[in-house]
Amino acid sequence: MEIDGGWIAPLREVVAQTCALVAPRQCPCGDEGAWLCRDCAGLLEVAPCRVESSCDALQVLSAARVREELHGDVLLPAGVDHTPLLPVLALGEYGGNLQRLVLAWKNGGMMHLGARLGPALAPAVRELADAAGVGDPGLVPVPSRRGARLRRGEDHTSELVRSIVRAGAGRALLLPARPTTSQDGQGARQRRTRRIRLDGRRARAAGRRRQQVIIVDDVVTTGATLRGMHDALTAAGMEVLGAVVVAAARIPSPEAAPHRSG
Repeated sequence: MEIDGGWIAPLREVVAQTCALVAPRQCPCGDEGAWLCRDCAGLLEVAPCRVESSCDALQVLSAARVREELHGDVLLPAGVDHTPLLPVLALGEYGGNLQRLVLAWKNGGMMHLGARLGPALAPAVRELADAAGVGDPGLVPVPSRRGARLRRGEDHTSELVRSIVRAGAGRALLLPARPTTSQDGQGARQRRTRRIRLDGRRARAAGRRRQQVIIVDDVVTTGATLRGMHDALTAAGMEVLGAVVVAAARIPSPEAAPHRSG
């Protein structure tokens, strides 16, 4: 029997309301009646912003001056200059409702939110790919520890990559990888260096092809994990175009940020 298209939306709502009697629909922010309220959905519809300048572990020494130097008409003070290792795009700052959304997805059992996060990050992937003149970059998720995967019931960054691919941006390159150093209980200086090991034939094959890739993660703080992933990928022979994350611990000031996409 063919169903009139005008009945589909009301039918879906009836089914949703019936299911809500057993499992109430609630947004991570606490609003009831929807898995993601309008305000929280709006957090995923913003243009991505560049955040690498606020990630300490991604800064690379590019120049040093023991005294003031005149470069053209610009007087540069004594000191050092740093250049970010790679561009990083995020949807916003890790706080408030965006933080609640990420935590609900990662640790709160609301795995369905990954289907909303993927399309939200797809424009960031396209921006990095377009800037490099690459049509179909490989998307590499950062690895999670086995205990975290067992606790969550899934590899959430791999699922995020799949969601981005379903949104039409890039292709999944799920490389066996594992962190060889832990950040738990370490100070800020130690957290700046994190090592990640790539294993398997897929990584070796991607390296031989000089595969151009984009790293995908949930949250960036110091950038140590992204740097560790960058080092592992480049050591294997791949070219890293940048990284995309849902949120950043710090958002650079407008003067420090390279740009906000539009």
